[in-house]
Amino acid sequence: MMLIAILCILLMQGYVECKSKVLIVYTHQEPKSFCGAMRDICVKTLEAEGHEVKVTDIYKLKMFSRLDKTDYTELYDRDYFRPQVEQLNANKHNRTNCIQELREETDKAEWADVFLFIYPYYLSYIPGVTHSWLERVFSYGFAFGEGGNHLKGKKMMLIYSLGGTKEQAYKLEKKMLFLLHDRITFWGMTPLTPFAAYAAARVDQKTREKYLKDLEARMKELPQLLTLISLLN
Repeated sequence: MMLIAILCILLMQGYVECKSKVLIVYTHQEPKSFCGAMRDICVKTLEAEGHEVKVTDIYKLKMFSRLDKTDYTELYDRDYFRPQVEQLNANKHNRTNCIQELREETDKAEWADVFLFIYPYYLSYIPGVTHSWLERVFSYGFAFGEGGNHLKGKKMMLIYSLGGTKEQAYKLEKKMLFLLHDRITFWGMTPLTPFAAYAAARVDQKTREKYLKDLEARMKELPQLLTLISLLN
């Protein structure tokens, strides 16, 4: 505990640096949405702090509608499509038989130390297109299964907006977080404390600005948080 306390002081005073490669996986149809504002504040703050940042805008991707054989330019088994068999074969061969977008998205996942998922809370879970991205990028042979240890030790943070208040969303939000926590740890990753913007479309401008200020503060705390997690692990 003494070591952790000393490290915190050194980090806050700038004597120790912890720069990360951050992939923001952003999901929203409207660039001017509050999710878009949260994406922008994350990018601006992280880059100002010296982190490397890449952004995936899922709705700008052409491919992420369903998991099927069109993900591959060449199939291991042309007669019978089995997703995990094809994913494992692709990952064993450095994904050379995957379509370009899938290769690029998986390469970004390989590159990143930290993942920030920014999305609106839909039907008690993440948006369907976000789930499709996870199915295809965090694939068998990459994120889990045979040889699937490429995400081990990485960190993930969920950042989301909700239509309801904290009191209204409590039970369903808790269910979502429980399911996602289970998946994050299954991939060998460490979940960071999530950030929620409650009733983002209905609160006043002052409250929205406070949400963004709080999120900016969270991004500035990222080096201390990541270093402490590494020590505790």
